[in-house]
Amino acid sequence: MKCLNMILLFVTLAIGATAEASVRTCEPIKVAMCKNIGYNQTGMPNLARHTLQVEADVTLQTYSPLVQYGCSSQLHLFLCSVYVPMCTDKVALPIGPCRGLCESVYSRCYPVLRGFGFPWPSELDCSLFPAENNHEHMCMEGPGERMPPIGTIPLDAATTTGRGACRRLVKPNSWVWVRGTGRCAQFCDAEVLWEAGERRAAEVWLATWAALSFACTLAAVGAQLACGDRGGAGERALVLVALCRCAAAAGWGVRAAAGRSAAGCAKDSMSPTRMLLAHDGLANPNCAVVFLLLYYFGLAASVWWVVVAGAWRASVLRPPANPGTARNDRHSSLLQLAAWGVPAALAAAVLVTRDVDADELTGTCFVGNQSSKSLLALVIIPEAICLLLGSVFLASGLRAILQRPAPVPAPTALLNTPPQPHTDQSLLRLGAFAALYAVPSTCILVTWIYEYTWRDDWLAAPVPSMEPSTQPRPAFWVFLFRIFATQILGVMVAVWIATPRLKALWRRISGPTKPAMAKCPAGPPQAPLTLQCYAAHAHTLPRHPHKYATYRPPQHQSYRKPRHYHYSAGETIL
Repeated sequence: MKCLNMILLFVTLAIGATAEASVRTCEPIKVAMCKNIGYNQTGMPNLARHTLQVEADVTLQTYSPLVQYGCSSQLHLFLCSVYVPMCTDKVALPIGPCRGLCESVYSRCYPVLRGFGFPWPSELDCSLFPAENNHEHMCMEGPGERMPPIGTIPLDAATTTGRGACRRLVKPNSWVWVRGTGRCAQFCDAEVLWEAGERRAAEVWLATWAALSFACTLAAVGAQLACGDRGGAGERALVLVALCRCAAAAGWGVRAAAGRSAAGCAKDSMSPTRMLLAHDGLANPNCAVVFLLLYYFGLAASVWWVVVAGAWRASVLRPPANPGTARNDRHSSLLQLAAWGVPAALAAAVLVTRDVDADELTGTCFVGNQSSKSLLALVIIPEAICLLLGSVFLASGLRAILQRPAPVPAPTALLNTPPQPHTDQSLLRLGAFAALYAVPSTCILVTWIYEYTWRDDWLAAPVPSMEPSTQPRPAFWVFLFRIFATQILGVMVAVWIATPRLKALWRRISGPTKPAMAKCPAGPPQAPLTLQCYAAHAHTLPRHPHKYATYRPPQHQSYRKPRHYHYSAGETIL
């Protein structure tokens, strides 16, 4: 009997030691969500009875939208302490959260889950965790709830309008409610849609292409002024397109020279020590200057491109005559007023409504960076109208060229008729430029429509769900392509203008080259040639030999039947 009791005692101790050893087995944390949480060792099974970290990782992914919603600053630590608890060799059991940490998270996040129709998970019941941290039951109390930034919205206002709108945005702790503008403003250094590496790459990309565009357009305008050839209405409008693109590139240069904070951020009126992403351009002079250079001259370049397309169409419909040019000159004042006045009116409207805001990616002030309505009304619609008008002019001119009858060859030397009109090379170059310019402009418009369509989804807070989900993010390459297409317009117009202008300037500098004169052979002067005329038919010669002995060409212009003339040397001409 004593032997049986000893055996049972040894078996019980062995089982207890084995169970304790299994609990105390620590391993590195492999769950990406819980790395750098404050500890790097965990033990399985966890407090939710998962035996593998992979199972815990799958469950934690279902809470990712709630973490991004930002209902509690301690939610991240609380979830990791439950599903990936701390493990140390000095304590037999895994170290999870304290009850106070659980109740703090519960009071802030349960209303959010209840608002979306989700219950509080049973494995997160606060009664399962120790009441306090002591030598008998060790647990993590957490750092406590951080006070929200001044101006942010408490949880009980999340369902209201106005201030509660900031809570419905992604990463709500990165936003602040501004009473003056009545909307949410983003902190200057907050990474809401873009990471720091993407911002730096975009700034380098922007500075490179802006510098190239500015240098090319400045050289093209300088070459045009040096040559002094004004050309027609289309050529003059083309030069003004280059001038506008040069000024817009200078706006990008001002942004690069001033820096992100000086050009794209402004002090909060409620807390001057806090910097916000510019949402009122008049509060920052650098922001206002960048906006005026980019928006005004960018839109003016689009209007002048429409003038180029219209002038090309008019020249195609009336190719040889001067009335086309006279008409353009006669209406040049109206064109000037439309090309400079319409962008000025829109820019003034933006300044009056104080709708100038900065972009998070590059920190560049424009209109519609933070307002979808402004983006549609002040950027997309004007650019679409310009693109539509220019395309109509190009299509009409191309149709006129295709329907033009082919020239019929005529004996101009005999009939003394003027030569058939042909299409000027400069006219072809102007039409080709107008068509090529429309391609990058269309791509830029598509990127604006892409941003307008998806911006609200990018900024909306994720909806809590028990299924794994990913927050939609903007495509980085689309915004890089927009920067490239915007600057390549300036490079393209500069190359188109500078190529013939630089050639003409080089000819003027180098001077005309006179062709070498051929030397006449030395010797006695040749005898004058004697023309003899013969009839076209041989049988008429014997009848009238005296009639065709000699022939002198008539002195007046008249039509005669073609005849054959023979020089004395035997050469036949018409």
